[in-house]
Amino acid sequence: MLWFWVVFASQFANAGAQILDKFLLIKKFPRVSVLTFWTAVWNLLGVVFIFWDFIFFPGWTILILALLSGVFFTIALQFLYSALKTGEASHIGPLVGGVVPIVSFIASYFWLNERLSGFQLFSIGLLVLGTLLISFEKSRKHNGWHIGMVWGIIAGIFFGLSYVLTRGVFLETTFSTGFVWARIGGFIAALPLLLSPLVRGDIFVNTKAKKEKLESGLVVLIINKTLAVIYFLGMNYALSLASATVVNALAGLQYAIMFLMVYICTKTVPKFFKEQFTRREIAIQVLAILIIISGLALTVFST
Repeated sequence: MLWFWVVFASQFANAGAQILDKFLLIKKFPRVSVLTFWTAVWNLLGVVFIFWDFIFFPGWTILILALLSGVFFTIALQFLYSALKTGEASHIGPLVGGVVPIVSFIASYFWLNERLSGFQLFSIGLLVLGTLLISFEKSRKHNGWHIGMVWGIIAGIFFGLSYVLTRGVFLETTFSTGFVWARIGGFIAALPLLLSPLVRGDIFVNTKAKKEKLESGLVVLIINKTLAVIYFLGMNYALSLASATVVNALAGLQYAIMFLMVYICTKTVPKFFKEQFTRREIAIQVLAILIIISGLALTVFST
């Protein structure tokens, strides 16, 4: 059962990372593009894989697809952070997570010639139902659908496209080659954000107060991305201990964990993190999370 606790810890870290994203947008980087830029800079550290089986020029097609997967990932981050800025993390996270496999299935069907069984189509139906339910949000600012949900869906679309492109690249070249060029592509996509004087002013600060806020924000960002690394390493270690099907089927745990973490934070430290909960909303959200987890599980077990 070691693999189960590794998966649980990994999903816990991932849920924590997503909550910290919301915290960063509220307290440290209120301008979405600034957080997107610093995240792209952090992701650029992935170029360390250049020392492991890296192919500098894998061919124009693979190179362009790898760069494009990184570009799509950064675009997805921009929309994700915009959604988190507008909506609540306990809704946006599962919404994006439910859209990604739907887009991945569709893109894989047309590009990678992967075909779906009736069982897989049923699992996608559950994901659609779950994402529609999870989109119901009742808070001080929103009641039901709002623009943040649209940003979340767009984020899920670009994440899904990025993952499918990444898979296509990995099928044709080494992991390090695809991974490094994707990180570079993601950083290149973030550079146009510097064209905005407001974004540049928040990144290249020139006052003591702004510098202190930036430094504290980068500390939280490092913690945030460290949790993401723990998630990545933990899930890969779990895959070495148990069936990939079973391990991936438990990916939906992060939504339940996130919901509990947000609820606990709201009750214990509302000064730093607070979301509104009603009994009806809690019931709908729990049902939606269970449906999404079931859809993810059926999706994985049917592959």
